[in-house]
Parts: sequence; structure tokens; C-alpha cells
Amino acid sequence: MAEDRVLWVLRHAKTVRHPPVGGGDHERVLAMRGRRDADALGRRLGDDGDHLGLAVDLMPTLVLCSTAARSVETTERVLANMATPPPVTYLRSLYGASPEDVLEQVATVDEDMAAVMVVGHNPTFEALAAAMPRRPTPRLSGGLATCGLAVFGLPVRRWDEIAPRTAAVLGVFVPPFSADP
Repeated sequence: MAEDRVLWVLRHAKTVRHPPVGGGDHERVLAMRGRRDADALGRRLGDDGDHLGLAVDLMPTLVLCSTAARSVETTERVLANMATPPPVTYLRSLYGASPEDVLEQVATVDEDMAAVMVVGHNPTFEALAAAMPRRPTPRLSGGLATCGLAVFGLPVRRWDEIAPRTAAVLGVFVPPFSADP
């Protein structure tokens, strides 16, 4: 079975406990640790990084990101070291989405996009990451840490064919990410 599409599932990095004055949960930003982890992941994925040992042609060609401040900041930091980062579509619907909702959003992606990264929240993103592999994966059985990333190869030619329990696990990556690849 060929892996024709690649799905990147990224949980936002560690946040501050409380929202800013006058704000709500949607406005919570990254904590120092979250900024450090997202920056380190960005260095690994950047043009001078090792791409986490994955082939360059597997890198995201589109990012779907929750509009929550912590997801936006994670995305910006993770893409910061790419000379030509993929376009980002910010979707309020990913905030509070179910795993099925996330897959519905991915299913609408143009088939020209070979690799899509989704950035969002728990419990959704750890449930989504656990639901994708063809077989249970010990690396995902304990959940998905903040700034945790799971990368899946999918045997589909079009995004509207995406389904749980069909993916090959290409990698599971969790902080701390080495500052030097």
C-alpha cells in the first residue's frame, strides 16, 4: 500500500495556566517552556534542520491551525525557520473540535497538497493521533505531550478518503527537542 498523503498532528506547546486579564481560555499564550519547545521543533523542521529524520518531500505543504492564541503561537514558532513556510489556514472550528471534526476539515483540503499539518488541542489531538494508525502504537498509548507531533502516511490519493485505522506511523516526536539537529 503506497503512502500518498502525509498527516502531521501537532498538539500546541505548553501554555500559561491563566488567560490574560479580560481574556478567556482562547487567549491563553505559551509558557516559557512552550516557547522553548516550539522553537526547538522549528529548528529541527527548518531549512537548516534535520526534518526529524523524515524526507524533505514529506514536509507539510499546508497547515490547518486552531485560532486559539497558543496554537497560533506554536504554529508561528514551528514554521519560523523555514525560508518558504507552507500556507496556514486558521480555523476557529478546530478549537473544541472532535477528532471526527478535524478529519472533516482535512477531507476538504485540495488534493494538490500532499502533506497537511493540523495544530490544535487535547483531548482531541491525542485521540486523533491514537485513532490513525493501522495497528496500536505504544508511542501513542500514553497520549500526546504538549508540542508532541505524530506523523502519518496515508494510503489515499485524495484527502476526502482519509479515515482512522488506515495510517502508517512515520514518526512520533516529543519534547525536549534537541536545539542542534
